[in-house]
Amino acid sequence: MSFLTRFLSWPIRAYQRWLSPGFPARCRYAPTCSQYALESLRIHGVLKGTLLGVWRVLRCNPWSKGGVDRVPPKGRWPSKPLDVDELHALYEREDAEAALVGDRRGGEVCSASQA
Repeated sequence: MSFLTRFLSWPIRAYQRWLSPGFPARCRYAPTCSQYALESLRIHGVLKGTLLGVWRVLRCNPWSKGGVDRVPPKGRWPSKPLDVDELHALYEREDAEAALVGDRRGGEVCSASQA
């Protein structure tokens, strides 16, 4: 992690440690906006990570639907956040695919109900 990335991460971590616990949870997204900003800095670096973090904070408002909004993989831009129904459908599809190919975890074949 570069010096500039660590430097930009410090105020976010300070917010998470000292300010955020004093407020009720109100972020409409998962992961929280501060966690999203830290992850985007770590994955995408200073420029793109900062842009993604700021864009996320701007989208988190009372008129936003919210949902699950993961940090995109390196080299990609974000898609729309998933609402609860879309997230459940995604998990069910991933579980079904894992069951078809025999998801191996720890050397054992796990069924979707064990995962």
